[in-house]
Amino acid sequence: MKRAGTLSFNVKPQVSNGSKANRTEYGTDPAKAMEHLRQFMIASAGSVLRAWMDFFDQDMDHRISKTEFSKGMRELGYTGDVFQLFSVLDDDGSNELTLDEIDMKQSSIWRNFRVFAAAMFKSEEDLLQRCADWALDVSPSLAKLRADRPRVDRLTREEFCVGMRKSGWTWSVADLNWIFDALHDQTDQLLKADGLRWLPIELVRKQKKLEAKARSSKYQALQSRTDVSAQAKHRHFERFKAYLRKKYGNLIRAWRQALSQTDSMVLSKLHFLKAASRLGFAKESKDLWKALDKDDSGSASIDELDPKNAEVLAQFKVWMTKKFGGVREAFSAIDSDSTRFISSSEFLSALQRFEFPRPSRQLFSHFDKDGDGKIVLDDVLFLESWNPLPFLVVLPNFKAKNEIKKLILVRTGQYMKAWRRLLDKDATNRCNWYEFKDACQVLGYSGDVAGAWRAFDDDLSGYISLKEIDEESALVLSNFRKWSSLEFGSMKSLFKVFDADCSGSLTFQEFRSACHIYGYDGSVRAIFSALDVDQQGTLTMKEVLFLDDWDDGEEEEGDGPQPGALVPRQARAREVIKRKRDLHGRAMPDIPRVQLCKGDESSSKFWPEKSQSAREPRLHSRQKSFATANSRTFEDWARRTSTPSKSIMSLDWQEDPLSTCMMMEQVGLPSVSSAWCDLPLKDLQRTDLHQGSLGKPLSATWSPSSSAKPTLDDLLTPAPLRKAALARVKRTSIDARPATSDCSARGRIQPG
Repeated sequence: MKRAGTLSFNVKPQVSNGSKANRTEYGTDPAKAMEHLRQFMIASAGSVLRAWMDFFDQDMDHRISKTEFSKGMRELGYTGDVFQLFSVLDDDGSNELTLDEIDMKQSSIWRNFRVFAAAMFKSEEDLLQRCADWALDVSPSLAKLRADRPRVDRLTREEFCVGMRKSGWTWSVADLNWIFDALHDQTDQLLKADGLRWLPIELVRKQKKLEAKARSSKYQALQSRTDVSAQAKHRHFERFKAYLRKKYGNLIRAWRQALSQTDSMVLSKLHFLKAASRLGFAKESKDLWKALDKDDSGSASIDELDPKNAEVLAQFKVWMTKKFGGVREAFSAIDSDSTRFISSSEFLSALQRFEFPRPSRQLFSHFDKDGDGKIVLDDVLFLESWNPLPFLVVLPNFKAKNEIKKLILVRTGQYMKAWRRLLDKDATNRCNWYEFKDACQVLGYSGDVAGAWRAFDDDLSGYISLKEIDEESALVLSNFRKWSSLEFGSMKSLFKVFDADCSGSLTFQEFRSACHIYGYDGSVRAIFSALDVDQQGTLTMKEVLFLDDWDDGEEEEGDGPQPGALVPRQARAREVIKRKRDLHGRAMPDIPRVQLCKGDESSSKFWPEKSQSAREPRLHSRQKSFATANSRTFEDWARRTSTPSKSIMSLDWQEDPLSTCMMMEQVGLPSVSSAWCDLPLKDLQRTDLHQGSLGKPLSATWSPSSSAKPTLDDLLTPAPLRKAALARVKRTSIDARPATSDCSARGRIQPG
């Protein structure tokens, strides 16, 4: 149904002179075909969006079939080959077109406006009324209180743009003008309710999304009471390992002291549950075991707790066997002084002398089971009975890695299918060594499996993710999962909203249309292909539900400093001191200092001409804080008070600190080069200030008419400030007791 006042199309646009001309104009290039169609829609309807809404997408589902496209183009007066143009534009082969495939920029603006309008307004009438109120500079909440509030059923361009901006529209005004051009009635150039007929549909979709998100939140809250997700198990396991590092220093020592007290490198489930209970993790013990025993074999080994340091231990055992013939022989060779124990320095120097290729400082703490700083023979005998896993004693084999990736494509056709069906059967986005080894057996690979695993797991995290197999698919799925969680709460809620016909499956057309409706900006084809592992062209709930259990967080860290770990007192003290200095340096700005000493006008002096040892003591902390808080630049003060700069520069604070402090007290310009500025004028009455660190007696008879000193009138301008200062000076008296006997005025200040 077309709006009243639409254009008449008796005149054919010049861009459509026949099928041959059209075909030669855009050929098989989708970009040229897009520009060709865009220019035709603007020439025919005045706007791409107006043509899209009035002639193509009349059912508001944001997609058009080949039949709808052909009908709309004929109504607009197109005389070229419609089906040829459609086939060139439909480059993904979906037999449908969206506004994105015609004008991507305007499609993005239109989507943003639909989402904004659905969030801000309740109906078409509410949009018109609130925009009119804002245009009159009246808040809609206050306008409701007016009894004579007029009802508005149309908006001008200015009212529409002003109302939208004041309602919270953050994009450009040019976008609002383009939207108004597409929605207004062309007979009277006003926006009416008929141009907003899409808004109720958007409000219904918004309500469905909110209800789905609410249901997802309730389900997740109920599920968290009865079950623990894979992500929660992983978080519990990380906290458990952090506790072990903090208590025992490293995970190898924690394994030997707390978990497997018999020095066995394999641990049963019963022994682990008892050890976890002793450590205070009785409630989480079963979840911790599930996170540790990834292959569900009923036992766990040291490499599942700490694979990086387990690799160092395994390579140390291989090195000892090759170099010395066994563990006992190696201990005797390292114990060069035959004391039956090995100190840290002795251990490090011996490994350096025998050229052990791996770092050895951390290795000593792994063998020092009791933490007493020395190793005895019993501390290393556990290596004799330990058979490390194959990947711990080999180097990464990148050739074998590429061979397995090629074999995956040959056998399954795509990485995602092999990942879902072979490598990550539990849908946690993590594949351990045992799952990888079984997958290689299914694929029929008989090469260097251990070397290929080390090439995939180059950081020795103990697992590999989809990112290490197919980085592009991993990024697409991760972004889609984050968007679905933000908008719908979960993939399950998203699927229920997308499946509008309740058929239990989604075709690509339905999936793409729903993604465009609800604002997904990523590649729809890429995400659909990554989810459709069966290549059947449809998605079911089971094929998307695995994303709810995905763990795409950061990988676990090694035995480095952990949050909350104990730090030696000296190291912590140095860290605190350094942090305080940094904070003090950032917080204390550069304070301009006023030159208060006599000197050549061509040279800037901030200190009197004295040696470093003869300078006066610096300010105390409280005085510095006072000076910093009350400091002003000299230029601002001089400009505000119109005080001649030469008058200030001629003051010598050492010869006459009282007059300097009086000036600073009145005009509010403390000097950070003297402690006198931090004292109020009344504190200067103390007799101990007359002769002290300044080194010179205070002149008690200071005449303002003296030519050697500036007058108070020269310092304190304008007149109101000068009068107030003179009145204060008259009321102030100082009982000076100078050391010299030639002070005749007894410390009484003579006002000018």
